[in-house]
This record gives sequence, structure tokens and C-alpha cells, in this order.
Amino acid sequence: MADAGSAGAWFALAGALGGVALTGAVGLGTAALTHRWNEQARSRAAHEEEARAMRNQRREACHHYLVATNSFYQAVDQMYRKALRREQFDPREHTRTAITALQDAYVYLTISTGAAVRQLARTYNMVLYDLEIAARAAEEATWSQLEPKTHLARDELRAAMRAELGIVD
Repeated sequence: MADAGSAGAWFALAGALGGVALTGAVGLGTAALTHRWNEQARSRAAHEEEARAMRNQRREACHHYLVATNSFYQAVDQMYRKALRREQFDPREHTRTAITALQDAYVYLTISTGAAVRQLARTYNMVLYDLEIAARAAEEATWSQLEPKTHLARDELRAAMRAELGIVD
């Protein structure tokens, strides 16, 4: 009888140890999977944060560029009006601050946006520079042709910017 009781005790001990080992293995597996899922969630969150930061950088670059082009356009328009009135002024000095801001904003834009926006920004710059030449010379016919082109170029650029930023109308 002692052998039967001893065997039963061994079976109970083996069953208990087996249960502990099985529970430990399941717990270890669950911990490993949970760790991997948490790591994937952290990686996904970091990627989303990086994408959000890049989008915000592009938005800021686009904003600064549009503000700079507006200031430059306003300076060129005022220069045109002065030239029509035959006022004496230094055209380079009149637009110096605005052209500097425009060029700085353009550089930031070119390193922050995609090819379509960069190409349209270059086109817009060229139209604005041509408009500046017409303003300086008070060429009314050229001004009348170029001035609407600046609005078209700006509208096309703005649409491309909005598309790149994922903003739908």
C-alpha cells in the first residue's frame, strides 16, 4: 500500500509540476507575443509621428513661400505704380527685402516638397520675375499680359501644394 500511495504522490507531484510548467510556458509565450505587439504598435506610432512631422514641415514651407510671394508681388505692384507715375526710386532697393524673403522661402520649399510643387514654384517665380521687369520699365502691355499669369501660376501651385499635403476640397 505504501507503494500505491507513494506512486499516487509521485503522480500528483508530476501533475502539479507539469501544470506549473505548462502555465509557465503559456505565460512566457503570451509575454513574448504581447512584447512583439507592443513593439509593433510603438513602431507604427513612431512612423505616424514622423509622417505627421514631415507633413507639418511641408505645410510650413508652403505657407512661408506663399506669404513671401505675396509680399514680393505687393512690392512689385507698388514699384509698377511708382514707375507709371515716373517717381524716382531705386527699384533694387524697393524690392530687396521682399526678394530676399522670397528666395529664402523658395530654398526651404525646394528641400521640403515633391517635384510637382517644386516645378510649379519655379514657374511661379519666373512669372513674378518677369512681372518685376515689366514693372520696373512701366510696360503696361507686358504688365497686362503677365499679371493674370501670376494669378494662374499661383492657383496651380496652391492646388499642387494642397494635393501634396493631402487636403481635399
